[in-house]
Amino acid sequence: MTDTAQGPEPDEATKLLDAFDTERALTTLQALCAPDMSGRAPGSAGHALATEFLETTLTAYGLSPDLDTFAIREVMRLAAQPTCRVDGSGFTRDLVHRAEFAENPRSGPMPAALTGTVSESAGAGEWAALLKVPQGDAFAALADELVARGAIGILTAQNADASGYLTKRVQGPPPVGLPVIALRPDVLAASIGGTVTAHVPLLREPATGTNIIAALPGADPDARPILLTAHYDGVGADPELHFPCAGDNASGTAVLCEVARVLTSAAPLARPVVFALVDAEEIGTIGSGHHARRLREQGIVPDVLNVDMAGKDNGKVAVELGPADPSPTGVIAALDSAGRRLGIQLYAGTVSSDNRRYASAGFPAAGIGFGAAHYHSPLDAPDRIEPEALRKAGHLVLAAVHHLATQN
Repeated sequence: MTDTAQGPEPDEATKLLDAFDTERALTTLQALCAPDMSGRAPGSAGHALATEFLETTLTAYGLSPDLDTFAIREVMRLAAQPTCRVDGSGFTRDLVHRAEFAENPRSGPMPAALTGTVSESAGAGEWAALLKVPQGDAFAALADELVARGAIGILTAQNADASGYLTKRVQGPPPVGLPVIALRPDVLAASIGGTVTAHVPLLREPATGTNIIAALPGADPDARPILLTAHYDGVGADPELHFPCAGDNASGTAVLCEVARVLTSAAPLARPVVFALVDAEEIGTIGSGHHARRLREQGIVPDVLNVDMAGKDNGKVAVELGPADPSPTGVIAALDSAGRRLGIQLYAGTVSSDNRRYASAGFPAAGIGFGAAHYHSPLDAPDRIEPEALRKAGHLVLAAVHHLATQN
C-alpha cells in the first residue's frame, strides 16, 4: 500500500458550500407546491399542511421549531368559481376567469349575480367602466359618487402579464361601497354599451398566521444572532385553478430549509443562527412585523438576511439594504465577501419583502432576490424553477453566514 498525495484540507466555508444539496432543496420546494397545499394562503387547509410539513422538516434536521401564532384581521378568498358574461354588439360570450377577468381587492360584497349595461358615465342600474383607474383616495371618492348615482358596480382595467394571466392580488386599500371586477383592457372596451352579468364572490375573513422559528445555538451563547428569514405563505388558489407559488416563495423557503440542514450537521458557528419561516408576507408582511416586534421586546438585535424569490438565475442578484441607522456594515461586508468568493454579481435592487420589516425595526438587514419566472400566476410552478438559482442562493447565504459568524 502506498501513500497518495492529498490536496489541502478545505476550509470550513467550503465544507458548508459542498454540503448544500440542490436536489434536496428542490424536493422540499416541490412538496410545498403540491395541489393539497392550496397555494399556502393563511387560513386555508393547505396552509396548515405546509406549516406542519415545515415544522416536521426542521425537526428532522435536529431543530426544535416554535410555532408563534398571530391574528390576521382579514384574508380574501373566493367562495366559488367567479363568472362573468358579456352580451354586446359583436362580442357575446362567457369570459375566462384569470385570463380575461378577475376579482379586484377593492371590491365591496357581491352576494349574488348582478346584471346591467356598461357605461363610462354610469347611472342607475349600470356598471361603470373605468378604462383609466384612479388610485387611492381618488378611487374611493369616485366609488362614492357612483353609489350616489345608483350604479351597481365598477369594471376596471387590468393588464395581463407575460404569462397571459391577470395577476392574483390578495391585498390592497380598503374596499369601496360597490362590487369591483377587473377586466382585461380590450375586453372592457368591447363591453361598453353591452350588458355584463357577473358574480365574483370575494369574501374577507379573519385568520391566524403562524411563524415557524427555530434556533441553532452558537459556540458563544451571548453573541448576537444571525437571523435567516423567508416567507412560506402564498397567494392561495382559485376554486378551479392551482397556484403553486414556487418562485414566490417556496424557493426561498426551500433554500433556508437546506441551509438549516447543512448548519445543523456542521460544527457550531461562533454566533447563534435563527431560522424564521414567516407567514402572511403576501398580505402585508404581517408575520415578519410580528416577529420583529417580539425581538425588540426581548432586546434582541440580530443581523438579518431575507431570501425572497430564488427561482431564476439571471446572472446577478438584487440586494436591498436597510433602511437602518446605522448602516448594516457587517451585513454589507458579509454579502460582498460571499459574492466575491462565489463569483456572483450583486447589485443594489428592490427586494420588497420581509427584510423591510426587520430593517424598519432597527435591525441590520438585507433582502436577497434572484427572481422568479412568473409572479402570482398559475405558471409559477416547480418546472419553471432553475436549480442553479437554488444552488447559488444557498451558497450565497451560507458564505455570508460564515463570514458574519467569523468576522463579527
